[in-house]
Amino acid sequence: MIKPSYWTIQILPGSGGRARSYRVEKRRAKAVGVVAAVLLMMASAFVATVLGRQDAAEQLARYRAENRQLISSLQAMERRSGQFSRALDDLSVQEQRFRIVAGLPLLDPDVYSVGVGGPGGVDPTNDEFFEIAPDLAREAGDVAVDIEQLLRRADLLRSSLTEAADSVDVRRERYQRIPSIWPVIEEDSWISSGFSHNRLHPMLGLRRPHTGVDISADFGSSVIATGAGQVTFAGSKSTYGRIVEIDHGDGYESRYAHLGRIAVRVGARVQRGDVIGEVGISGMATGPNLHYEVWVDGRAVNPVGYFLDGYRR
Repeated sequence: MIKPSYWTIQILPGSGGRARSYRVEKRRAKAVGVVAAVLLMMASAFVATVLGRQDAAEQLARYRAENRQLISSLQAMERRSGQFSRALDDLSVQEQRFRIVAGLPLLDPDVYSVGVGGPGGVDPTNDEFFEIAPDLAREAGDVAVDIEQLLRRADLLRSSLTEAADSVDVRRERYQRIPSIWPVIEEDSWISSGFSHNRLHPMLGLRRPHTGVDISADFGSSVIATGAGQVTFAGSKSTYGRIVEIDHGDGYESRYAHLGRIAVRVGARVQRGDVIGEVGISGMATGPNLHYEVWVDGRAVNPVGYFLDGYRR
């Protein structure tokens, strides 16, 4: 039995009219179906492409807006880094003054240039990101280099200021130990006999060195340490009478003689201004006074040269 090569399509009207029949060849119907399917697929692809391009355009617009915002932010950071750089310039001036006060030499220009300059950064054109957003890559590279240099400058200044602060602490501690203030708490005290290499002794009538100064004051006036140090002797010594000797370190020593009372013991640590005794007339003294000496590296020096301006008499 031969299969029919066509399809019969009948259309029956709903109102009871006459039915109509149509014959459609199977081969032609299949061809039409294939063409319709292809056209539908092409239409779908076209719509998807159009919509995809629209999404891509919108996304590209967002990326460009974000890049502009990032560039603006990087430019703002670059301006702030410029302000920070100027602040470091001011700090560098203060750092140089601080080193001078601390007794330290200024930083060598070569040391400073190495600490600040350093490598020139990475070429942004070698970065894959440069192909996508060259402007943003350049701005990011410039800001990175600026920040790196600022960090090196800040670290160099921090190290220098730390060194200067340590030096000042050492110098301040040393200054506190130098015997350099008036040794008697008494408004009416004065030097009655000065330092001399050939003084006529008031009691012996002989000329001999006077290795200190005699400070006249009321009996019982407080005698204070003229610098920080350690008591190495507290007792009596022949013509000195009751005497206190203090070692201040760095070759400095001070002596306080003719005391009426001693208020410290051997080995005691004293600070500048601590009371160590009272004015008296012990030893070979003609009246209440303090015989005060300053020794540097084993040699007696004139104490007047060590009195601060506010304590000179």
